[in-house]
Amino acid sequence: MTDSFKIVCDVSGVRLDVFLSERLSITRTKVKEMIDTGHVRVDGRAPKPAMRLKECMEIAGEVPREAALDAAPEEIPLDILYEDDYFLAINKPAGMVVHPSFGHSSGTLVNAVLGYLGEKRVMGDGSWVMGNEEGAKTVAGVRPGIVHRLDKGTTGVILVARDERTQERLSALFKDRKVRKTYRAVVEGMPGPDSWTVEGNIGRHPVERKKMAVLRSGGRQAKTGFKVLERLEGFSYVEASPATGRTHQIRVHLSHAGYPIVGDETYGRRAKRSAARPLLHACRIEFIHPVTSEPVVIEAPVPADMIDFVEKHRGQGH
Repeated sequence: MTDSFKIVCDVSGVRLDVFLSERLSITRTKVKEMIDTGHVRVDGRAPKPAMRLKECMEIAGEVPREAALDAAPEEIPLDILYEDDYFLAINKPAGMVVHPSFGHSSGTLVNAVLGYLGEKRVMGDGSWVMGNEEGAKTVAGVRPGIVHRLDKGTTGVILVARDERTQERLSALFKDRKVRKTYRAVVEGMPGPDSWTVEGNIGRHPVERKKMAVLRSGGRQAKTGFKVLERLEGFSYVEASPATGRTHQIRVHLSHAGYPIVGDETYGRRAKRSAARPLLHACRIEFIHPVTSEPVVIEAPVPADMIDFVEKHRGQGH
């Protein structure tokens, strides 16, 4: 399966692989692989990675989705916040990876969902996978319909579709920005205003390729609204409302504004001595049910480590 794209170049002299890496927020290695396998065309022709672009060139192609790894159903307790015939809402704990990957082949949310659904229907890549009386020991290439992602250290609401049609409808709601997401975070420092907005395109960091960054040019448009809920002693408890859904968006925007999330070793300064994980929590999600058309509001309680940190640092906060 692939995700298509079409971009009209607005710069000159930039290498094709560098341009696409920034605009699509993927690594240059992945871009080179796409070009070498015929997934990229410039003005209808097959290019080379080092091709120098000119303004108004049309770049089109497909980003192949990563092949799903084999996933085994595992009996992992799940905190189910909501469940109907179409999707589940799960309160993801800190430390749980969403999808299996090399180095995280077990203990993921996918493994847990497969174990939870058991004989219930599980969505695969364009097909249905049915459990049996003995229970499948390994389900190859299965991707339960997880509609969006949360980082490993982030807690809170995550949706899982029960069938392909619901997965497509929920994905469309996210793409069309018809899902309202609200997060809570504890950040370093004391923001001046009680509320503010960060707008800045997010893309791959030009030097540290495992990080994302706010870029002066390239990247993808991103916008997040923030509100201070409580001022603590050296820290602040804030609410974040992302209008877009870019990789690491809230973490990057807060760090860019000078208020990195407590415990964020990637984007923070005092992370290691502050908290065991980034104190970021997806506390609420709101949307219109894609099948019943009823309003849906799902909330996940703020986890104990965040509550404890806030209480510990109330002190003389002002």
